[in-house]
Parts: sequence; C-alpha cells; structure tokens
Amino acid sequence: MGEVNVRALVEAVHERASSDDPLVLLENAIAVATETSGAADDLIEHYVGAARAANVSWTLIGQRLGVSKQAARQKFAHRLEVSDVIGAAADAMVMAPRLSACLQAAQTAADADDSVPGTQHLLLGLLHVGAAANILDRLGVTRDKVREANTRLFEPAMIADDGQERRVVGDGEAEQAVTGARRLAARRGQSQFRTEHLLFCLALDPGSSARRVLNDLGVDPEHVKKELEEWIAPVQRRHRRIGKAKGIDRACSFCGCKDLGPLIAGPGAWICGTCAQTAIEILRAEPRGLRTG
Repeated sequence: MGEVNVRALVEAVHERASSDDPLVLLENAIAVATETSGAADDLIEHYVGAARAANVSWTLIGQRLGVSKQAARQKFAHRLEVSDVIGAAADAMVMAPRLSACLQAAQTAADADDSVPGTQHLLLGLLHVGAAANILDRLGVTRDKVREANTRLFEPAMIADDGQERRVVGDGEAEQAVTGARRLAARRGQSQFRTEHLLFCLALDPGSSARRVLNDLGVDPEHVKKELEEWIAPVQRRHRRIGKAKGIDRACSFCGCKDLGPLIAGPGAWICGTCAQTAIEILRAEPRGLRTG
C-alpha cells in the first residue's frame, strides 16, 4: 500500500511540474507533501473535535495521540475554536441573489435528469448568470458542451440513503458543494457567498463530477483559479523559508529527523537535505511511463 501511495504522489508531482528540472520537481514535491500532510491533520482534527463534542477529556485524547493532555489541548483547542467561528460565520452568511438564481437553474437541470442534484448540475446552473458564468464563457465552457459531457460521462445509479433508494446521476453532492462555498466565503472574510465561490469549490475538488466535466472539456483548474483571483479575497500565507529548525517540534516531515542541519520549510511541512536529495534521485529514476502530463 505504501508503494502505491508513493507512486501516486510521484505522478501528482509530475502532473504539476512545468518541466523536468530537478529543482522544479522538488518544489512541486514539497507542495504535494505539504497538502498531503495538511489533509492528514484535518482528518485528525475532525475526530478530535468529535471526541470533544462527546465530552472526551483532553487527557484521553492525548493518550490516543501519544502526547500529553497539555500538548493535545495546545495543538487542537484553538483550531477547533477557529473552526467553530468560521462555521458560525458561514451559517449567518447571505447568499447573493445571482447565486440563488443559479441554484434554481441547477435544480431544474437535476429535475430533467430525475436525479438528486450533483455538482455537474451546479456547473450547468453557474452558466446562468454572474461572475462564474463570465469566467466559464471565457474558458469556452457552454451549456451544450456541459450537457453533452454529462450525458456521455455519467450513468444513473440507485443508492441507499436513510433506508430509502434514490436515483443519482453523477456525484449527488450539490448540497455539500454549496456548504463548502459558504465556508470558503466566510474564511475569506467576505459578506456574501456568490457564484465565484461555488465555481472555486467545484473546479478545485479533484473528485467532483463538475471537475470531471471540466477535465473532459480541456479546462485547466489552474486557469479557473487564476480567473477567480480578482473575485475571491486571498488567504495570507506564510513565506517559505530555509533555515535551521528551532524547537523540539521541528523535524523533517518525511524521515522525522531533528538533527541533520537546516530544513526546507513550507506551510506545515519540513524536509531535510538528505530527504531532498533522495527525492531528486527518485524523480530522476522514475520511469516516464508514469507521467500523464
């Protein structure tokens, strides 16, 4: 299983990289490692939050994590509070009228399929009106193209939900995507969530039916993201730096070493010189048949 995961990550690095230059590949490898590490942290944080909601003590949580209760509280308590604040802000956020009109159009598209709304229906809805419609127009995405791709890519399926069967075409995840757009707008400190927030969530979710349609139409998600830059407020990010890691909690995210000299740092991840050199050697030796980009 570990080998399969490594090969998948290597493939992801090559898909992102703009060239075969070892340093470009290394930079992209660090980015992929950072994102993977972040996803793992989010997963653990989710279940720590669930444990706290069930009144489990920090002492017991710390024992499961292999740290003291103080360390567990210090790492997760503030993050859970911030998450609660974002959730409250998202719940209170107002939906822009244009997005409301787009969601009605998406529901109409889902009704035509006799299906629970999926993200591919949201993509059709976003072509109705708003900033997202203008962006999709510039990228050559039309209703006819999306409808044709939907028909070709997705077949109806019956799935069980709360003891009842429902017909789904595509992923049936429209509601979750709208919730994600609401939370995205809240995280960016904006007063409304709009069509551009929803398009961002659809295009940047690699597992969504909407993303599959965009891929089929030859639309690069990075182009969508670039088009959205002027519409969605940026998130402040820490500058990547190279230097001596300070403190006992700083260690290479790959081998766990703390005493092999300077570490290359990114948001939430570190890599030592030894692992960096190993990564370069792996990437140089990787058969080209794995590359899809």
